[in-house]
Amino acid sequence: MRSPLPRLLRRTTRAGTAVAVAATVLAGLAIGAGTASAASTVRVSDADITQVCSATTPLCESRRDGGSATVVDDVRAESGTGYLRIDTPAGNDKATVSTTAFAGRKLSEITALEYRTLVEQVGTGNAQQAPALNVGITTSQGFTTLVWEPLYTAPVVSGTWQRWSPSTSNGGWWASGDLTATGAPNKYGFATYTATFAEVKAAQGDATVGLVSVNQGGGNPGLRAGVDLLSVNDTTYDFDNPVVASTIAATDGGGQSAEVGRAFARPLTATVTGAGAPAPNAPVTFAVTGGSAAFGTSATASTTTNASGVAVSPTLTAGATAGPVTVTATSGALTTTYALTVTPAPVVGPARADVSVALTAPATARQGATFTATLTVRNAGPATATSVASGVTVPKGLRITAGGGGIVARDGRAVAFVTPSVASGATVTYTVTVAVDRGVRGTQTLAAAGTSLRVADPNLRNNAATARTTTS
Repeated sequence: MRSPLPRLLRRTTRAGTAVAVAATVLAGLAIGAGTASAASTVRVSDADITQVCSATTPLCESRRDGGSATVVDDVRAESGTGYLRIDTPAGNDKATVSTTAFAGRKLSEITALEYRTLVEQVGTGNAQQAPALNVGITTSQGFTTLVWEPLYTAPVVSGTWQRWSPSTSNGGWWASGDLTATGAPNKYGFATYTATFAEVKAAQGDATVGLVSVNQGGGNPGLRAGVDLLSVNDTTYDFDNPVVASTIAATDGGGQSAEVGRAFARPLTATVTGAGAPAPNAPVTFAVTGGSAAFGTSATASTTTNASGVAVSPTLTAGATAGPVTVTATSGALTTTYALTVTPAPVVGPARADVSVALTAPATARQGATFTATLTVRNAGPATATSVASGVTVPKGLRITAGGGGIVARDGRAVAFVTPSVASGATVTYTVTVAVDRGVRGTQTLAAAGTSLRVADPNLRNNAATARTTTS
């Protein structure tokens, strides 16, 4: 049978001027007879309204007189950030948004119909009016539009979203061209207003589908209403404009460390949002702005966010220089930062630790008084120095009276310190208190030494030090 779509489109044009059309649809939207289809959601924005209704337009819109249908951003949206707003200020105004996914198919193939409405402004003709659902069909009786209206099944409440299921409701259907009294059969074989969808389909065994639509038309002056989440079988149309990105956040990958030349364990992720909603398909550039690291052979890598607004970087590899690394993620004027660290490679071969000592003392000291000397033990690495022994000795006439945690010799001429470990680059400091005997005059030389008892020292020239104090 020839597809009824061209005929339906001609009828739509005769009813009013066909204008630009909303259309962004996933591939494979049309569903073949007897073939199961995976559920899919089609996002439709106001910017997508670019074509008039045709056999190649998966979703289309038509208007009459002052009727309008626009995808708006509104905080009242039940799903996403917006919905389809239909407005019919005057009695002859009309606006319809349709899907052609079932054009040329049998009516029996439609198994589930659902949509949601929000009455923003009650119509002046009937306070119970809300957008209707239409199914255009061609039968042996000719063309008709099957119309389902909410007010015949449940009260319409303004100011709140209501969910309607025309395919399972108890009644609500009528047919254009033969509107009979409630409960009376029409020429299309079902009872007006009281028939269920199953009864409508049973009476139209040979019916071929054209457009499935949400419609607000003649007899609804002053009505302004929202429509969202129109579902036909397994396909749901979510009316939402693209999210305008306003924030970007570093959501994973920061704070990591990796050895020189090694890959960081986790990729960097950045989440882009707008008005609290994910911003899909937003461009994001990751760039190394400080330190030694790269994405492959480049300091930058570009990608886009997924449906959840998340962008994931390629693998980041530590460079040859140990130290901090800074990476930025940028989307337009939005930027976020990650802090990472490149660590030195482990020591290969026998451990070696360059231990050195320094000793300081005041330039002068008085007889019978005390002064303090400071011993500093430093490990220049590369390995950790373990079992580090160090000490200070003083000449005759001076006595060590306190060793700051060390072991002082019985005669007071020496103090020894043992530290379990000193990390590469670390320093340990000890304070020694020294008393000057009476009658001691002249230059006094203090000596210090230190070494690791378990790790080889590559430089022994800095393992000893002296300090001089003149007593009087």
